[in-house]
Order: sequence, then structure tokens, then C-alpha cells
Amino acid sequence: MNEMSGKLAELDFLTKLQRILGEGLFVASYKYALLLALAELSVEKSIQPDGSLRIELDELADRFITLYWRQVAPFGGSNMLAQNTGRQASIVGKISEFKAKAPTLVVARNHKTWPRLVREVGRLLNQMPLWKLQLVGRERLDFLYEERLIERGIVLRPGIAACFRAQFGVVQALVQSAWLSFVQRLPPNRPMLGSTTDLADFLFGSDRSRLKDIAKGLMDLQKRRCFYCGGAVRDGGAVDHFIPWSRYPLDLGHNFVLAHGACNNDKRDMLAASGHLERWVQRNDDEVATLSDIFGAARFPFDADASLSVAEWAYENAEGAGALVWVRRGQMARLSGEWREWFSSTTPPSR
Repeated sequence: MNEMSGKLAELDFLTKLQRILGEGLFVASYKYALLLALAELSVEKSIQPDGSLRIELDELADRFITLYWRQVAPFGGSNMLAQNTGRQASIVGKISEFKAKAPTLVVARNHKTWPRLVREVGRLLNQMPLWKLQLVGRERLDFLYEERLIERGIVLRPGIAACFRAQFGVVQALVQSAWLSFVQRLPPNRPMLGSTTDLADFLFGSDRSRLKDIAKGLMDLQKRRCFYCGGAVRDGGAVDHFIPWSRYPLDLGHNFVLAHGACNNDKRDMLAASGHLERWVQRNDDEVATLSDIFGAARFPFDADASLSVAEWAYENAEGAGALVWVRRGQMARLSGEWREWFSSTTPPSR
């Protein structure tokens, strides 16, 4: 494989990985741990001459336990963080129970019942996350590994382990960020996290306090209506990144819209359908002065041309990947080339 084809393979790999993180259904944090486990083991193990890599089920289970070991401790001296939208994830519960009798990982690995824990975690992996990781909507991407156990192991497809190795830092950052965001959104965790629920934004994101002023301005501009569904916003709403932060981590004023909290949570890290894109582009073009006043008063950076360029880049990448886009709560659709009309027919707004 020459350098150019290798880079193209890595780009395709990352594009599909982003689809899993942005469009996949996550009811527990298992899939994040599974992706990190695959990445770490790809770095640590030797790749076969044909580019494939066999990973034993027990190896995956052992790595799962390692990844969750720190997370089963009480958060801030309080309760353990939830890792599931319903009851606590069963794997997490088993690890927590085991940690009570073996407080450190070194002690745990030498405990006589450690092999039993590894087998139990492996059994749970085989029941669900291994075979749902590559499911996006009703589509199965099926690019990481064939979805069946082969003598109690899986085999990464040729080239996948090399992509994990070459892009390990990117994969780790993407997955950890998505995992953090998932845990923060779970209602049982909010009392423990306090008012600063988005730790990623706190550490290396925007000044969330200034979003209150932007929210007020957008509330007036949108006549107290959700940008996406048009319903009345009665609780202050949520300031949403129209082009998700996970796709382009830079705050620019024109990228913000006001939405229902439920619409914002359902859209998550997905791009919005072309109908929403049309209204967003048109809003930025029609409301130049009002938006400038809103962002200027909040002392928030804004650059309409840059926001438009970022959006065009994001939609172009999504179309090339055959991605799904968010239409409304509970509904996604395939992105078509219609989105291009809103960049060719509309004059970019002034800065």
C-alpha cells in the first residue's frame, strides 16, 4: 500500500468511525469502551502479514475491565457515575462488586476469581456490544470486523489495525470526548456534576456563561420558537451548535441556534437535514445586523463567512460518507446533494 492509498484508507476509516459516534444508538457506554479497547490492542499486538489482527474475547474483556476500573469509583466522594440510560450497566456493576474485594487492579488480577470475572464480561460483550457497534440506524457499516466469533475471538479486517495505530491519538480523542458527553447527558449524573455539566467545554471549550446572553438574543430573534421544530420554548431552551462541536471544535457566533433541550439532545452530534440548513443559511444572510448586535453584546467571536465555509466542509464530508442527517426527534434521513443549493444560491452574509 503506497502512502497516498494509505492516507485515503485512514480518512475513510475515520469518516466511518465518526458516523458510529455521531449516528449510532448509545444506551450504554459499552461501545466507547469497545472502540478504545480495539485501538489499544491494535497498538499493542502484532499485525498479521495480510493486515488482519486477531483479538481474543478474553483480551477484550480484560481491557474492558481495565478501562472501567477507575470509573467505578465514587465520583467526587459521592455515588458512582451512571453509564447507562436505564439501570446501571451490568458490566459496570460486576466490576464494581469485584473492586470491593480487590481495591487495586494489580491485586485484582492476582485474585483467584479474576478469570471468572473476565469470562463473565466476555459473555456480556458477546451478547450485545460486539454485534451492535457497527450498526448505524438500520445500516450496518461492517468495516471493522466480521460480526461473528471465530474460536472465541474476532478478527479485525485487513488494514483496520493499521488505521487504529496510525490514527490512535485522533481515535482516542474522538471516543473519549463522545464518552464524556454521553455520561454528562445521563440524568442520574447531573446532581453529582452540578451546574457545570459539560466538563469538556469547561476545560477547553467556550465560556458557557456568555451563552446566556446569546440565548436571550436568539430567543427574541426566533420569537421564542425552537429553531428545529418550531415549537414554543418555555424553559429557556438550549443553545445548540448547528454544526456540531464534535465535527469542528470552534465556537463562532453564527453557528448557534436556540432549540428545545429535547431537540438538542436528540440531534446530538449529527448534522441537520437540508431543510434546517436552508433556514440557517437564510437566517444568517437576513439577520446580519441583529446577529452582530447579539454576538457583539456578549463579546463572543463571530465570522459569518467562516461559519459558512465550515458548514460547507462538514456537509461535503458527510455526503461523501453517505451519512445520515437529523430531521426531527426520532427521525433521520440520508443526506442528498440538495444541501449544495443553499451554498450556491445564497450570498454569504457579511462579517
